[in-house]
Amino acid sequence: MVDESLSATEGYYTLLRIVHLGPHTVRVRVHRQIEVEPCFAAAEVLSVDMTWTPLVMHHPDDWFDRTATPFKHINVKAELEPLADGLMQRVTAILVKSISIPEHVLDVVGALLAMAYGSTGEHLVTPDDVRWAKANGGPFRAIDRRDGSVLLTKAHRYDCPLLTSECDVPCDGKCQAAGGDPSLN
Repeated sequence: MVDESLSATEGYYTLLRIVHLGPHTVRVRVHRQIEVEPCFAAAEVLSVDMTWTPLVMHHPDDWFDRTATPFKHINVKAELEPLADGLMQRVTAILVKSISIPEHVLDVVGALLAMAYGSTGEHLVTPDDVRWAKANGGPFRAIDRRDGSVLLTKAHRYDCPLLTSECDVPCDGKCQAAGGDPSLN
């Protein structure tokens, strides 16, 4: 947990929690007032443009009657933590099943997909495809080049001059001689 704050007055009480879940920053907010209408329970994820994007919500009709009427010295944590924990469980189920890839890599993979399958291209990579790729050729490498391009390769051994020089020196030609044997790459 990065931060948690609790507040209460005679008219409302609130729990605000911020956590890191893998590469994601998640904010959980639960707000209880005297009337059901302004109450809310929501979890949001911080987007790349630094705005909070709603991810899951729990409608107050489902929990309002199970929480106490606001007063200044209420135990906010005891009242709202079960709601916050439930929201976090739902967020975890969503985000943990997602593959998190840095934006730059997504851009490169998107360009590769568009080049191979067209601007609206789509291709499903199956577990068999992954097993085959791991068993054939060398390890996959994505190398940022100084000119802003990215080299995606399975063709070069670990000590190839191309890789060791960050693409400044060309391949010495010995990589293809390895015949695609991953043990030599």
